[in-house]
Amino acid sequence: MRRLAAVNMNASNVITIMTVQTDNLMAAPPRTAVWWLHRLACGWLCALALGAQAATATTFANLTQEAFDRSRLPWDPMLPTPVAEIDPPEGSDSLGLDFVEYGKLAGKPLHDDHVWWLRAKPRGNFEKDPLEIWMYQPESESYALVTYRAKDFSYGHPEIQPPLPDPLPTAARHLSAVDIGSHRSNPMSWPQILHLGGNGYGRLAGFPPLEFGTSFRLGVHDVGQPNEDFVKLRKLYLRPINQRALRILGLVDCEAYAAALAATLQPGAASTLRVTLKIFLRKPLRIADQPSLGPLGLSSMFWKDSRATLDDSDDEAHDADRFTAWYADGRRREHPLAIPTNPDDPPLLADFGQVADFALVQSNRNAGRYGRYAPVDYANRVSLLISDIASSLPYTVGLWQSYTDYEGADNVAVFVRFSRDADTPASVDDGIAFSYTLTAYR
Repeated sequence: MRRLAAVNMNASNVITIMTVQTDNLMAAPPRTAVWWLHRLACGWLCALALGAQAATATTFANLTQEAFDRSRLPWDPMLPTPVAEIDPPEGSDSLGLDFVEYGKLAGKPLHDDHVWWLRAKPRGNFEKDPLEIWMYQPESESYALVTYRAKDFSYGHPEIQPPLPDPLPTAARHLSAVDIGSHRSNPMSWPQILHLGGNGYGRLAGFPPLEFGTSFRLGVHDVGQPNEDFVKLRKLYLRPINQRALRILGLVDCEAYAAALAATLQPGAASTLRVTLKIFLRKPLRIADQPSLGPLGLSSMFWKDSRATLDDSDDEAHDADRFTAWYADGRRREHPLAIPTNPDDPPLLADFGQVADFALVQSNRNAGRYGRYAPVDYANRVSLLISDIASSLPYTVGLWQSYTDYEGADNVAVFVRFSRDADTPASVDDGIAFSYTLTAYR
């Protein structure tokens, strides 16, 4: 992942039930009444201690309260310690994991019911931020914490060169992301359709031949600035509902705000993710000082299209080549992507107002136009559509495009930014409500 930049649901019906099993008193050897009362009390205390974490923040209402409480505390960036052996390589240095090597760290599935599969991913490459992952356990009707275990990942894979140290540095031993796949009946397969990282970036795709391309972000603040506040995803609670829906709860956090997240994932030829956020500002929002603070962003790469490759018909390279906006009055606005011609030129910035829907579109599906980059399959990169937007605070949509001279950087960002001042919430009922549907399509 590069650095720059679903049906509304009531998630509060997730119920955590804790049961405690005691010994069969009749079958036990004779004990005093005091001994049995002591043992029973200890059992309850142990069970409460073990179950306390799983019983905390497992509903959207709980997470909303946690986000509100967190917003009233000083910002803790929880910056991960650099680990040169496992973070992205610097320049031509071979030390560190490139994106392909990171892909070799395939872990064991944390869930596989032949309809949905989920796999936790460890720290590596750009996935650095710790992510707390909880998986629903139907037999106990509660969530269990997914623990990091080094033996679950292929750190010794022969294609990772130079070999990683054994044991790994302590700072590298945590989970940072989760991959989610779903059953497809025709042809029968289980393709991956969603990726969520602790760095606040996600990727959504429909069924093959669609490929991941443009990413979505769970919030933005100071887009493109040297001090950009990258929104993080701190916690995830994952629960398959049926063959067509998977429920996601989460906690989002950044310097500007904390937020509770609820989403429903539905796979298909065009997969959808319906997202609801309840946002609590850490400090008052003043538009004059914070022109790009908002609940959503799209990040993409645009290097060159046919306008830049007139003499070379197979040399295009981009995840998306067009921005499209639709308005409540029926208007539609098309904007071909472009970048500054000189690396010293400032980024291009445009505001499209309060649009009803918008999309970053990969419109050129002619594989021949990307011949030089055939292995990365630009012709089948997803287009991402944002629709069904509802917000309790007015917003506008901006487009940011910066210069690039290679295909490894996300130099295009579309972002929703709030357009009216707002104060910090006085209570858990005062947060900013924002929801949308994200659709990945061809």
